[in-house]
Amino acid sequence: MVREVTDDDIGLKVVREAPAEAVQIIDILAIHGIGAHPDDTWCKNVGTAESPQRVNWLEADYMLPAVAPNARIMRYGYQSQWFGEGAVRQKVSTVAHRLLMALHQRREKYPFRPLLFIAHCFGGLVVLKALLDARHYKDDWPGIFDSTAGLLFFGTPFRGAEGMTPTMMLEAARQEYEEDEVQPQVLQILQPGNEFLQELVDQFGKTRTHVDKAVVACFYELKASNVGKIVGKADRTVSKMRLYG
Repeated sequence: MVREVTDDDIGLKVVREAPAEAVQIIDILAIHGIGAHPDDTWCKNVGTAESPQRVNWLEADYMLPAVAPNARIMRYGYQSQWFGEGAVRQKVSTVAHRLLMALHQRREKYPFRPLLFIAHCFGGLVVLKALLDARHYKDDWPGIFDSTAGLLFFGTPFRGAEGMTPTMMLEAARQEYEEDEVQPQVLQILQPGNEFLQELVDQFGKTRTHVDKAVVACFYELKASNVGKIVGKADRTVSKMRLYG
Protein backbone atom coordinates (compact mmCIF):
# COMPACT_ATOMS: atom_id res chain seq x y z
CA MET A 1 0.00 0.00 0.00
CA VAL A 2 1.07 3.57 -0.66
CA ARG A 3 2.23 5.49 2.39
CA GLU A 4 -0.11 8.29 3.43
CA VAL A 5 0.80 11.74 2.13
CA THR A 6 0.83 14.22 5.01
CA ASP A 7 0.97 18.01 5.05
CA ASP A 8 4.72 17.76 5.66
CA ASP A 9 5.13 15.85 2.40
CA ILE A 10 3.40 18.48 0.26
CA GLY A 11 5.32 21.19 -1.55
CA LEU A 12 8.83 21.63 -2.85
CA LYS A 13 11.65 19.98 -0.94
CA VAL A 14 15.37 20.18 -1.65
CA VAL A 15 16.75 16.66 -1.25
CA ARG A 16 20.32 17.62 -2.13
CA GLU A 17 21.96 21.02 -2.40
CA ALA A 18 24.62 21.58 -5.04
CA PRO A 19 28.13 21.39 -3.56
CA ALA A 20 29.55 24.73 -2.46
CA GLU A 21 32.40 24.40 -4.97
CA ALA A 22 30.09 23.57 -7.89
CA VAL A 23 30.16 25.76 -10.99
CA GLN A 24 27.41 26.02 -13.60
CA ILE A 25 24.80 24.74 -11.16
CA ILE A 26 21.60 23.26 -12.56
CA ASP A 27 18.24 22.59 -10.90
CA ILE A 28 16.59 19.17 -11.17
CA LEU A 29 12.98 18.80 -10.05
CA ALA A 30 11.13 15.47 -9.74
CA ILE A 31 7.34 15.21 -9.52
CA HIS A 32 5.37 12.04 -8.79
CA GLY A 33 2.12 10.67 -10.22
CA ILE A 34 -1.35 10.08 -8.80
CA GLY A 35 -1.88 7.65 -5.94
CA ALA A 36 1.82 7.88 -5.08
CA HIS A 37 4.01 9.24 -2.30
CA PRO A 38 6.27 12.21 -3.14
CA ASP A 39 9.37 10.51 -1.70
CA ASP A 40 8.64 6.79 -1.99
CA THR A 41 8.11 7.16 -5.75
CA TRP A 42 11.86 7.60 -6.11
CA CYS A 43 12.84 4.88 -3.64
CA LYS A 44 13.58 1.17 -3.79
CA ASN A 45 13.52 -1.06 -0.75
CA VAL A 46 16.79 -2.98 -0.81
CA GLY A 47 16.00 -4.53 2.56
CA THR A 48 13.02 -6.65 3.56
CA ALA A 49 9.39 -5.96 4.37
CA GLU A 50 10.19 -6.46 8.04
CA SER A 51 13.37 -4.37 7.95
CA PRO A 52 13.00 -1.91 5.08
CA GLN A 53 16.05 -0.11 3.77
CA ARG A 54 14.99 2.46 1.22
CA VAL A 55 17.38 3.96 -1.29
CA ASN A 56 16.26 7.22 -2.88
CA TRP A 57 17.88 7.53 -6.29
CA LEU A 58 17.41 11.30 -6.25
CA GLU A 59 19.76 11.71 -3.30
CA ALA A 60 21.90 8.57 -2.87
CA ASP A 61 25.50 9.60 -3.58
CA TYR A 62 26.09 6.81 -6.09
CA MET A 63 22.92 7.44 -8.10
CA LEU A 64 21.61 10.72 -9.59
CA PRO A 65 24.16 12.92 -7.75
CA ALA A 66 26.92 10.81 -9.28
CA VAL A 67 25.87 11.75 -12.83
CA ALA A 68 24.80 15.30 -11.96
CA PRO A 69 27.31 16.41 -9.32
CA ASN A 70 26.67 20.11 -9.95
CA ALA A 71 22.90 19.87 -9.46
CA ARG A 72 20.55 21.07 -6.79
CA ILE A 73 18.02 18.23 -6.67
CA MET A 74 14.44 18.85 -5.57
CA ARG A 75 11.16 17.03 -5.53
CA TYR A 76 7.61 18.41 -5.52
CA GLY A 77 4.80 16.74 -3.60
CA TYR A 78 1.04 17.17 -3.83
CA GLN A 79 -1.96 15.36 -2.40
CA SER A 80 -2.48 12.60 -4.95
CA GLN A 81 -4.70 10.11 -3.14
CA TRP A 82 -7.82 9.46 -5.22
CA PHE A 83 -9.08 6.42 -3.30
CA GLY A 84 -9.45 5.37 0.33
CA GLU A 85 -9.90 7.45 3.45
CA GLY A 86 -8.77 11.00 2.79
CA ALA A 87 -9.24 10.80 -0.99
CA VAL A 88 -9.25 14.23 -2.62
CA ARG A 89 -10.26 15.70 -5.94
CA GLN A 90 -7.25 16.85 -7.90
CA LYS A 91 -6.78 18.73 -11.18
CA VAL A 92 -3.76 19.13 -13.42
CA SER A 93 -4.25 22.91 -13.55
CA THR A 94 -4.34 23.26 -9.77
CA VAL A 95 -1.20 21.21 -9.17
CA ALA A 96 0.62 22.97 -12.02
CA HIS A 97 -0.15 26.41 -10.61
CA ARG A 98 1.04 25.46 -7.13
CA LEU A 99 4.16 23.93 -8.64
CA LEU A 100 4.93 27.18 -10.46
CA MET A 101 4.49 29.20 -7.28
CA ALA A 102 6.83 26.94 -5.32
CA LEU A 103 9.43 26.82 -8.10
CA HIS A 104 9.34 30.58 -8.65
CA GLN A 105 9.90 31.21 -4.95
CA ARG A 106 12.75 28.70 -4.72
CA ARG A 107 14.50 30.06 -7.85
CA GLU A 108 13.94 33.74 -7.09
CA LYS A 109 17.67 34.50 -6.82
CA TYR A 110 18.59 32.49 -9.93
CA PRO A 111 15.49 32.44 -12.19
CA PHE A 112 17.47 31.60 -15.33
CA ARG A 113 19.47 28.70 -13.93
CA PRO A 114 19.16 25.63 -16.23
CA LEU A 115 16.23 23.46 -15.16
CA LEU A 116 15.51 19.78 -15.75
CA PHE A 117 12.24 18.02 -14.90
CA ILE A 118 11.82 14.35 -14.00
CA ALA A 119 8.15 13.34 -14.01
CA HIS A 120 6.21 10.15 -13.41
CA CYS A 121 2.77 9.41 -14.91
CA PHE A 122 0.27 12.19 -14.05
CA GLY A 123 3.22 14.31 -12.93
CA GLY A 124 4.32 14.58 -16.55
CA LEU A 125 1.00 16.19 -17.48
CA VAL A 126 1.44 18.61 -14.59
CA VAL A 127 4.84 19.57 -15.98
CA LEU A 128 3.41 20.18 -19.46
CA LYS A 129 0.68 22.42 -18.05
CA ALA A 130 3.15 24.30 -15.85
CA LEU A 131 5.51 24.92 -18.77
CA LEU A 132 2.72 26.11 -21.04
CA ASP A 133 1.52 28.54 -18.37
CA ALA A 134 5.09 29.69 -17.73
CA ARG A 135 5.53 30.35 -21.44
CA HIS A 136 2.24 32.23 -21.73
CA TYR A 137 2.77 34.31 -18.58
CA LYS A 138 6.51 34.91 -18.61
CA ASP A 139 6.27 38.02 -16.44
CA ASP A 140 4.63 35.98 -13.69
CA TRP A 141 6.98 33.00 -14.00
CA PRO A 142 10.29 34.42 -15.30
CA GLY A 143 12.87 31.98 -16.55
CA ILE A 144 10.96 28.77 -15.97
CA PHE A 145 10.06 27.98 -19.57
CA ASP A 146 13.11 29.51 -21.22
CA SER A 147 15.53 27.84 -18.79
CA THR A 148 14.07 24.34 -19.06
CA ALA A 149 16.81 22.31 -20.73
CA GLY A 150 15.57 18.75 -20.28
CA LEU A 151 12.42 16.71 -19.66
CA LEU A 152 12.39 13.06 -18.54
CA PHE A 153 9.00 11.37 -18.54
CA PHE A 154 8.34 7.99 -16.93
CA GLY A 155 5.07 6.40 -18.00
CA THR A 156 3.32 9.67 -18.81
CA PRO A 157 0.10 8.97 -20.80
CA PHE A 158 0.36 11.75 -23.36
CA ARG A 159 -2.46 10.29 -25.45
CA GLY A 160 -4.19 8.36 -22.70
CA ALA A 161 -3.60 4.89 -21.31
CA GLU A 162 -4.59 1.56 -22.79
CA GLY A 163 -4.13 -1.80 -21.11
CA MET A 164 -4.54 -0.70 -17.50
CA THR A 165 -7.42 1.63 -18.29
CA PRO A 166 -8.89 4.21 -15.91
CA THR A 167 -12.07 2.11 -15.88
CA MET A 168 -10.15 -0.92 -14.61
CA MET A 169 -8.45 1.16 -11.93
CA LEU A 170 -11.78 2.65 -10.88
CA GLU A 171 -13.50 -0.73 -10.68
CA ALA A 172 -10.64 -2.16 -8.62
CA ALA A 173 -10.78 0.79 -6.22
CA ARG A 174 -14.54 0.45 -5.76
CA GLN A 175 -14.11 -3.19 -4.79
CA GLU A 176 -11.77 -2.13 -1.99
CA TYR A 177 -13.39 1.11 -0.77
CA GLU A 178 -16.75 2.76 -0.21
CA GLU A 179 -18.21 4.89 -2.99
CA ASP A 180 -17.53 8.14 -1.12
CA GLU A 181 -13.88 7.11 -0.68
CA VAL A 182 -13.20 7.10 -4.43
CA GLN A 183 -12.61 10.29 -6.44
CA PRO A 184 -12.63 9.28 -10.12
CA GLN A 185 -12.34 12.77 -11.63
CA VAL A 186 -8.55 12.72 -11.78
CA LEU A 187 -8.65 9.55 -13.91
CA GLN A 188 -10.70 11.17 -16.65
CA ILE A 189 -7.64 12.85 -18.15
CA LEU A 190 -6.07 9.41 -18.64
CA GLN A 191 -8.82 8.33 -21.04
CA PRO A 192 -7.63 8.14 -24.67
CA GLY A 193 -9.26 11.00 -26.55
CA ASN A 194 -9.78 13.19 -23.48
CA GLU A 195 -10.22 16.71 -24.84
CA PHE A 196 -8.15 18.47 -22.17
CA LEU A 197 -5.32 15.95 -22.53
CA GLN A 198 -5.29 16.25 -26.31
CA GLU A 199 -5.23 20.06 -26.16
CA LEU A 200 -2.47 20.02 -23.55
CA VAL A 201 -0.21 17.76 -25.59
CA ASP A 202 -0.96 19.51 -28.88
CA GLN A 203 -0.17 22.94 -27.42
CA PHE A 204 3.09 21.68 -25.96
CA GLY A 205 3.95 20.09 -29.29
CA LYS A 206 3.77 23.51 -30.93
CA THR A 207 6.56 24.73 -28.64
CA ARG A 208 8.88 22.09 -30.07
CA THR A 209 9.60 24.30 -33.08
CA HIS A 210 11.79 26.54 -30.90
CA VAL A 211 15.49 26.47 -31.68
CA ASP A 212 16.44 26.19 -28.00
CA LYS A 213 13.79 23.62 -27.12
CA ALA A 214 14.39 21.27 -24.20
CA VAL A 215 15.70 17.76 -24.79
CA VAL A 216 12.95 15.19 -24.14
CA ALA A 217 13.27 11.51 -23.17
CA CYS A 218 10.30 9.20 -22.52
CA PHE A 219 10.26 5.82 -20.77
CA TYR A 220 7.31 3.47 -20.37
CA GLU A 221 6.31 0.02 -19.09
CA LEU A 222 6.44 -3.08 -21.26
CA LYS A 223 5.47 -5.63 -18.61
CA ALA A 224 2.07 -6.47 -17.13
CA SER A 225 0.78 -4.25 -14.31
CA ASN A 226 -0.97 -5.43 -11.16
CA VAL A 227 -3.81 -2.92 -10.75
CA GLY A 228 -4.85 -4.60 -7.51
CA LYS A 229 -1.53 -3.71 -5.92
CA ILE A 230 -2.10 -0.08 -6.88
CA VAL A 231 -5.46 0.34 -5.18
CA GLY A 232 -5.60 -2.48 -2.64
CA LYS A 233 -4.47 -5.94 -1.67
CA ALA A 234 -6.11 -8.18 -4.26
CA ASP A 235 -4.10 -9.26 -7.30
CA ARG A 236 -5.65 -8.12 -10.56
CA THR A 237 -3.03 -8.27 -13.28
CA VAL A 238 -3.75 -6.59 -16.60
CA SER A 239 -1.83 -6.37 -19.84
CA LYS A 240 1.10 -4.02 -20.25
CA MET A 241 0.43 -0.31 -20.16
CA ARG A 242 0.38 1.30 -23.57
CA LEU A 243 1.05 5.00 -23.61
CA TYR A 244 0.37 7.07 -26.66
CA GLY A 245 2.80 9.91 -27.24
